[in-house]
Amino acid sequence: MGFIKEILDLSRQKDRGGLSPWFERQLQEQVERGLFPHEDELRRVGEQLVAELADYREQAGISTAVLGMSGGVDSALTAALLKHAGWRVVGYTLPIEQNPVETERGVEACAALGLEHRHLDLSESYRGFVRALGTLDERLSEGDEEPLRVRRGNVRARLRMITLYDQAHRFGGLVASTDNFSELGAGFWTLHGDVGDLAPVQSLLKSWEVPWMARAYGVPERTWRAKPTDGLGIGAGDEAQIGASYLEWDIAVFALVEALSRHPGEPLESLLALLEVGSDQRAEEAVGAVLRRLRSTWYKRINPIRLQHPVAERYDALDMLDARLFRPAVIKIEEALSSFSADLQDQASQLAQMLARSEMRLVTAESCTAGLLAACVGAAPGSSGILEGSFVTYCSSLKTDALGVPADLIERETPYHPEVARRMAAGALAGAPAAELALSVTGVAGPGPDCGKPAGLVYIGAARRGQDPVAEEHHFAGRPKQVIAATVRAALELGMRMVAD
Repeated sequence: MGFIKEILDLSRQKDRGGLSPWFERQLQEQVERGLFPHEDELRRVGEQLVAELADYREQAGISTAVLGMSGGVDSALTAALLKHAGWRVVGYTLPIEQNPVETERGVEACAALGLEHRHLDLSESYRGFVRALGTLDERLSEGDEEPLRVRRGNVRARLRMITLYDQAHRFGGLVASTDNFSELGAGFWTLHGDVGDLAPVQSLLKSWEVPWMARAYGVPERTWRAKPTDGLGIGAGDEAQIGASYLEWDIAVFALVEALSRHPGEPLESLLALLEVGSDQRAEEAVGAVLRRLRSTWYKRINPIRLQHPVAERYDALDMLDARLFRPAVIKIEEALSSFSADLQDQASQLAQMLARSEMRLVTAESCTAGLLAACVGAAPGSSGILEGSFVTYCSSLKTDALGVPADLIERETPYHPEVARRMAAGALAGAPAAELALSVTGVAGPGPDCGKPAGLVYIGAARRGQDPVAEEHHFAGRPKQVIAATVRAALELGMRMVAD
């Protein structure tokens, strides 16, 4: 219980009267599952962040970072990590009609962390800009309604970012983002006003990990204990605007993720019931506020929004050029084979749960999907208990050698035939004695035809032990990635029907 008391202390939750019963139970369970890491793990995370920041500095050839020192813990921790990683860090206090205490904390943090400090009061520039915008909408400069305060707050954030990017260009450096994981989820940041070039603390929980790490890296206590505020004049602090404390937010988000993992595909309306908040009115209010906030800010987390343009494959080509030729190794992101859309993850979780309840194990035999079907199932919770393995038989010869598909069948009908899919499923079952269900895939993903068969033609086979194998024919439209995604989706659906029969 001492560890939980420490979380309540650093998150400032004890100052709010503690947690309601539902939140207390959830926090205890989440601590036991390691979602709130202990000090040894946090120490390791901090060391890894510093090492990666140092690697990026060396590989990218950029050694100067500028950032706004708001007087809050996030900017101070960001600066501390960069400083430990050997960066030249220039901290800017940029007050705009701001509480002087916040500015003082920013100056104090710069001194305590050994940063270069610059100060520029942007209040008059802000007032002039708002006056100018008032010629388009006079309410902006005069009204006190919340939407108008939010608009003015966004102007403040973007004016500060204009200043920081100008100074980053001056020094040949970059702008450091200071938002954390909790703020990312809450959308508690301004598009093009808070997002910089490098985000050292964006994976960290505001409630626990940020203040703990700030204390560990020498941020003044007055800063990491300060009440979180946006400094934008919008409302009475972050948590008042969110409708939940940061600790309640973090607990609720973890609980929502767990509920969706256990009950994939459930609609938004069912989530409160799944969370079993019971008569805990505070939990019902806070979780409701979390859901409303997530729903109203989702677009920020995928900005800029890219539609499915007719020639969207150009994105992939440009990304390939950047990844192979220019990006520093420390930020090269290899697209994991187990990264799938939310609907595919839900379907895979449903299949995994059905298999587990039926005490069945699955084996796959894949051609055009090249193991992605098995990888999708493997990413589902509990997959270790239901996934036996996969035969990836991309070439026709391996379909024969590994799965026993007759070579003359393939030669006569091509690899893209329902009987080939059935033989692949049967061969997979024969090669995996512990499996009770096999799913097979063979088809033409594209972009062009093959063996006289059109792109998008796919056969999906299935076999349960002791039953005759079956096969389905599909015609999927789109680019190869879309065909493959549709194939995995259809295979999962067939698997669920086979288990249910």
